[in-house]
Amino acid sequence: MKRDIQCKKTKSMKFMCFIICGIISASLSSHVVHAAQEQKTTDNNLATWKKELWKKAEQLSIRRATFDKAIEIQEPNYKLPRVRTHKTWDRIARIQQNNKASPSVKKLTKDGLPISCSRPRQSEFLFPTKYFPQKHMSSLVGRGKILRKKYGRTFKQIEEKYGVDIRAVLGIWGRETAFGAAKNRFHGVRTLLSLAFAGAPEKREQHTKNLLSALKFIDEGHISIKEFKTSFAGATGYPQFTPDVFEQYAVDWDGDGRKNIWSNVPDAVASAANYLKGIGWQQNQTWGYEVDVPENFDCWQEGPKSRMPVSKWLKQGVRRVNTLEGRVQKFPNEQLLAQFMAPAGMKGPKFLVFENFEVFRRYNKADLYALFVGQLGNKIYCNGSVKNCEFRKPWPQKDTFNFTRKRICEMQSHLKKLKASDETPDGLFGGKTRRGIGTFEQQNNLPKTCFPSKRLLKTLKQN
Repeated sequence: MKRDIQCKKTKSMKFMCFIICGIISASLSSHVVHAAQEQKTTDNNLATWKKELWKKAEQLSIRRATFDKAIEIQEPNYKLPRVRTHKTWDRIARIQQNNKASPSVKKLTKDGLPISCSRPRQSEFLFPTKYFPQKHMSSLVGRGKILRKKYGRTFKQIEEKYGVDIRAVLGIWGRETAFGAAKNRFHGVRTLLSLAFAGAPEKREQHTKNLLSALKFIDEGHISIKEFKTSFAGATGYPQFTPDVFEQYAVDWDGDGRKNIWSNVPDAVASAANYLKGIGWQQNQTWGYEVDVPENFDCWQEGPKSRMPVSKWLKQGVRRVNTLEGRVQKFPNEQLLAQFMAPAGMKGPKFLVFENFEVFRRYNKADLYALFVGQLGNKIYCNGSVKNCEFRKPWPQKDTFNFTRKRICEMQSHLKKLKASDETPDGLFGGKTRRGIGTFEQQNNLPKTCFPSKRLLKTLKQN
């Protein structure tokens, strides 16, 4: 009897396994068929898209042979950030549309933060001290001084032609690619094609423009398809130009027939100077000065909203820092408009910055980027010891707040809720967040720091 029961159990289990395996097999087959269909649709869409791209390229007088060699075999690289299949983008669009249709639903990420805080981590917007590693800065200064010595006469000629301080150009080159030591590794044409065909829908038009600009300068012989490398975002060369910037501002300084920003130092430096001039560089002006402020200074006055003549800052007790020898330094022009900027609040170096600082930010929107570029250029051309060009006030050495995107986003959310800031929380620590902190501290008679702390976050939560 027991044997009969065992036999029945065995037969029953075999039958169940057969059914389950059948279901799994059918599911896998369905998935394979679905994936194949999606791939076929993508291939068809890509082929049609390439035909339309050729029409645009033809209008720009790009040769068919160049176009075919560059584009024909290329397929999107879906491993790149912000590159997705069209089906995925459609799904994202539907979710966003549903969110708009249901405004009462609080839009949160999987870790409970506002959806606006879902950007990737960016070093320019976290603990400021980490953006200025001494060893890296010293290495760049050393390389910059070698270039200054080797190309000094050429740099002077470029400076005179474009009216742009060569320190600014070298600062940008050093920050962008460590004077060429940091190499781009992505296939340029494939990267741009990926972004133009399968990037974020709202940016595809701009990426297509960049792809066509790249095909144009390849066709003109400025660089070969094989040698053309970019970042994952499509920037290229020593100064990290996007192709449309290259098309508008690249310079053949040495007259060899090529605008070579990838390996020709005079061409690259002249091109960067031409670009800075084009986006608003003010001749014979600096980017800014380090300053001292009174102990009770209203540090919430940070950013473009508080821009005013230097003379008005002087009335609030703002002064340029003294030299190492203790010599008093004055502002050359007290009528220039300046804004206060303090990346570490009252705990670190503080600055009055001018229009050329904003020009740096048009290259890269981060305050710390602009500050790094300005300081690097100053150090390369520093007279005497480099210590003369160090910031007088040191950066805070310990991250006592534990800077993370999540914690910054949490603080920004509380500041907005309490009407101390109108900034949309994004998890990025910049001037607007510091201004919001300073405003909250002023409203609640707290010590003026304009800088995050655990105690401040606790106070915000209690309010």
